[in-house]
This record gives sequence, C-alpha cells and structure tokens, in this order.
Amino acid sequence: MKSKLRVLHVIGGGEFGGAEQHILNLLTSFSEKQVDAAVVCFYDALFARKLREAGIKVTTLHTYGRFDFRILQGLKQEIIAMNPDIVHTHGVKANFMGRLATRAMDCATFTTVHSNLKYDYVSPLASFVATLMEKQTRRWTDHFITVSQALQTVLIEDGIPKEKTSVIFNGMDVTPFRSEHKAKVRAMLREEWQLPQDAFVFGNVGRIVQIKGLPYLLQAFAQVLANTQNHTNLYLAIIGDGVERPALEDQVRQLGIAEQVRFVGFRTDVPRCLQALDMYVHAALYEGLGYTIVEGMAASLPVIATDVGGVSEFVISEETGLLVPAAAADQLAEAMIRLWQDKSLQRRLVDTATEMIDREFTIGQMAEQTIDLYQQKRKS
Repeated sequence: MKSKLRVLHVIGGGEFGGAEQHILNLLTSFSEKQVDAAVVCFYDALFARKLREAGIKVTTLHTYGRFDFRILQGLKQEIIAMNPDIVHTHGVKANFMGRLATRAMDCATFTTVHSNLKYDYVSPLASFVATLMEKQTRRWTDHFITVSQALQTVLIEDGIPKEKTSVIFNGMDVTPFRSEHKAKVRAMLREEWQLPQDAFVFGNVGRIVQIKGLPYLLQAFAQVLANTQNHTNLYLAIIGDGVERPALEDQVRQLGIAEQVRFVGFRTDVPRCLQALDMYVHAALYEGLGYTIVEGMAASLPVIATDVGGVSEFVISEETGLLVPAAAADQLAEAMIRLWQDKSLQRRLVDTATEMIDREFTIGQMAEQTIDLYQQKRKS
C-alpha cells in the first residue's frame, strides 16, 4: 500500500476568485488519511486567511516584492522542507516559479488551467510576458488539469499532448447555497441593498474587469426597462469589484438607470448574496468554465449566460439555462425579458440545472479524480 500523498499547491492568492475557491474546496475535501496538503501563496490576503480558518497549512511569501526573484528561493525552501510527492500550480506566476523551483527535484508537477491565457491580460505587454513565461516552462509540467473541455482543446492546439491533459470539473459544496433561512437572508440583504422586498432582481457575481462583459449586461438591462414600460420593480445587482467599476458607474448614469442598479461591492458571503436574487445573468466575453454560473445554479436561480469557452458544457440551452452570443446586448435583453415573464420556464430550468449540479459538480467527484491522477503520476 502506498504511503500518504504529500501535496503542495502554489498560487499567487492576491485575489479570491474561482481558482482560489477551487483550491479551498479541493483541499478541504481531501481525507487526512490519504493526503497531507499545504499551500504556498505569494500574497497574505483573504485567500490565505480562509485557508488558515479551514485548518489548512499555508505559507505566504508576501515579504518579497512583486517581481523579486527571491520568491523563487523561498519557494524552493518550502518544497525542500515538505518534500512533496506532488507540486500543483495555479496561475502564470505560480506556474513559472513552481516549475523552476522543482527542476531536478523528485516530485511530480501538476498545473490546473482555470482560464484561457489569451483573455487574461488587457495590456499587450503583460500578455506577451505572461505568454512567454507560460509557454517556455510548460515542458516541465508532468500533467495538466483543465476545468473544462474547451480549455483542454486550447492546450492541445498549443501543442500539449492529449495524454498529458485531463478534464476535471470544479466541484462545490452546495449546502451554503441552499439555506433553510433563505427568506430571512433575502429580506435582510434586500433591506441592506435598498431593494424593495417584492422586486424582481437580476444579478451577476464576479470581478469587474473587461473580460466579464458587464457593459453589455448594463446595455441589456436598460433595454429590458425600456421594453417593459420602464417597469419600476425590476432591478440589477452587481456583486463584486474591480478596475472597471468607475466606468460602469458612469455608464449607468449615462443610460439613466442608476435608480434600478445596485453596485454591491466585493463580498465574502456570495452564497448568502445569491439568496437575494431572482435570476443569474452572466455576460462574459470568455470563461474557462464560469464557476459563478455554477454557484447561481446551486442557489436554484434560473440562469442566462453567454455561449463562450466551457460554458455550454453545463449550460445546455433550453434545458439548464438560456445561452446567448457574447457582446450581444439585444439578444441578452430578449432572453432576460423572456425568462422574467415565463415562470414555468424558470422552474423547469432550475429543476434540470439542480439535478445536473448534484450529479456533475460534487466535491467528492473532483477530489477522487484528482487523487487518482496524483497516485498515477507520483514518482515514489
């Protein structure tokens, strides 16, 4: 019988997004009898605090500057101290540092690909540097895990052999999204956000950055209001924060819909926040998977999403949600009006999506598939 697996995950950890939630879900689902897991973060931020709260061993290398190559030495020291069977990296900087740090070490290296590098950077220079860092070191990764088939296809088209890739959907604990106290939570949040208790609230969760396509969502919502005789009981809640927020706030004022839009800001209680919504609308220009869509489904919300990346692998149009083209505000508005008006369709989509989430997106499945890969690739 093989000994307990020692696994070290490496990630920047400066934000708390889909990749960070993925690691938190994965590591908290590992059996302590099977896996001894730890994390190295380059930042001592919210993610590191959440790991500590969950009882997961975490080391932060935040005392070094952002471009300080002493991070590499610090990471090497952590790897030597733990002597892991697996070093598992997430994100360009962590991939780069992790691959360099494990050169000539007797451990297997994994990378999980959460997004398409092509869409991750607005600056052409940053995109060029990140692409160079990633592609020049990929040969030192033993195995790649992607969170969707679409991302697996991207890797294969970039020259990664298919046998070095596996698809594992992000698993999640649905319990926080199905609160027994939904009515109470809903009422409290609507009061906090200054929303009428009987309002119909469209919502979106995520970073407010260009790739999320939020200007198209605002345009679509303005059309919804215009085409429903400025229905005063329709609202839109934007949950999250980011560099594009000031531009979106200007757009809201220019569209004349400021009274009907709420910028909630960054929240650590997303499962609770979803209880305040009536529909989840995702307008991204690209998604590796679209984890917040999965969360919306887990919260029993009817979903509309753009048909990009890996989204159509679980948002099956007319079955588990409605799909519209990206950057198409007119079609998004039509879908929002249609689904708002059709209560029967809402119920059918929610029922089918709930069954699918409970079947395809369990933490147990994700953990089991990941451990199986670790066991196959471990070197000792």
